Amino acid sequence: MADYLDYKFEDSESFVSTFDEVPLWSAAFGLLLLKHLELKPGLTVLDIGSGAGFPLMELAGRMGSTCKLYGIDPWENANIRAKQKINNYGLTNVEIIEGSAEKIPFKENSVDLIVSNLGVNNFENPALVFAECKRVLKPEGKLALTSNLNGHWKEFYELFYRSLKQQGKENLIPALKRDEAHRGTTESISKLFIDQGLKVTRYATESFDMKFVDGTAFLNHHFTKLGWLSTWLTLFPTEELNEIFLGLETNLNTYSQLNRGLSLTVPMIFIEGKK
Repeated sequence: MADYLDYKFEDSESFVSTFDEVPLWSAAFGLLLLKHLELKPGLTVLDIGSGAGFPLMELAGRMGSTCKLYGIDPWENANIRAKQKINNYGLTNVEIIEGSAEKIPFKENSVDLIVSNLGVNNFENPALVFAECKRVLKPEGKLALTSNLNGHWKEFYELFYRSLKQQGKENLIPALKRDEAHRGTTESISKLFIDQGLKVTRYATESFDMKFVDGTAFLNHHFTKLGWLSTWLTLFPTEELNEIFLGLETNLNTYSQLNRGLSLTVPMIFIEGKK
């Protein structure tokens, strides 16, 4: 059995102290956010899904002392690290709140700007989160977020479908397609704004490539295991996992040999709405 199939995520303060892969992954999206976000003095800002503090700390530094920023996230250990950053960076304009964006502990009409970097795909109930955002936003307040889009790692998923067909497991393809399709489109994310009465004011799309030597490196990469593998393992019967993933790994490696490596496309969006 491939070693990566034995991976189990274990949350701890020790783990989060070396929590670098997700900030690396989210950096491209955070830079997209910072590129398009309008920064003004005197704003009250809320980062939903603030995690270990990126891009919250960067925003706090860029926006300065006339602005007050808050981060909200239910992840206890990530919040501990974010608070350490506040202390180490000497920031006086930012606070961390442990909680869910489905129930933001702010009054109505109290926030000028809400941001979320890669949060929308992780909201269990995005409609409720967007409704809460509208509630706490001031009139003319803005919600700005980034997300990866449908088409994420399309090269990988095409090879995954091919592998399942080769093994005669076409019956498992719909589950994988649902997993791929849960990422939004420009239209579906815009609808989340519109359904809660927020007007989409602008958006911008870009993409970048993630490169690996081959499929073995990709499947064994810590971030692949941390962010995706656990979900993939739930899509298929346990007794078939070894066959499925060894076949996938072979196809990924063959593709890599023919294409001088494995390059995976990541489409992303910045989108902003106004109350």
